[in-house]
Amino acid sequence: MKFISKSIFILIFVNIWGAMGYASDDKEEILLGIISQGDLQKEPYSTWYNDSEKKYQVDNDALANIDALLEGVEIKIVLGTWCHDSQREVPRFYKILNDHEAQTEMIALDRKKQAPNNELQGIEITHTPTFIFYKNGQELNRIVERPIESLEKDMVKILKGESYIHSKLIMTKK
Repeated sequence: MKFISKSIFILIFVNIWGAMGYASDDKEEILLGIISQGDLQKEPYSTWYNDSEKKYQVDNDALANIDALLEGVEIKIVLGTWCHDSQREVPRFYKILNDHEAQTEMIALDRKKQAPNNELQGIEITHTPTFIFYKNGQELNRIVERPIESLEKDMVKILKGESYIHSKLIMTKK
């Protein structure tokens, strides 16, 4: 009976911990579900977040007319706080958006690329990070794992509706 009680307690604790948006993954604390930029600016994530953000130089020339292009656009950022590509690209992406109005939502995944509350319903995610651009509820395109030219140039291409094939599609076509 004691074993059953302890097991139930552990299950309840794990579920509460997961609902809070935190989980232990190989002894590493990771965020899960809907999170904010502010969550990444807190320990233990702030170390890599701040380092990547500081080192990145935004290409402001590539961002001409970006504010007009961002009007009515929603950006969904899907990442893993455990993923080195996410640790590199997400802080850079937010640094790019710092001086611009952009509606964003960020979803943190576990290592199996799952979110705890079905936040990925209808969205196929194969790699992290993935930056998905929507206008009027329709996906315009996405940057997957890393940009082709740069985050700025790839984002502008997508927002202008220009031809853009993300890095993982390019690799599958080779």
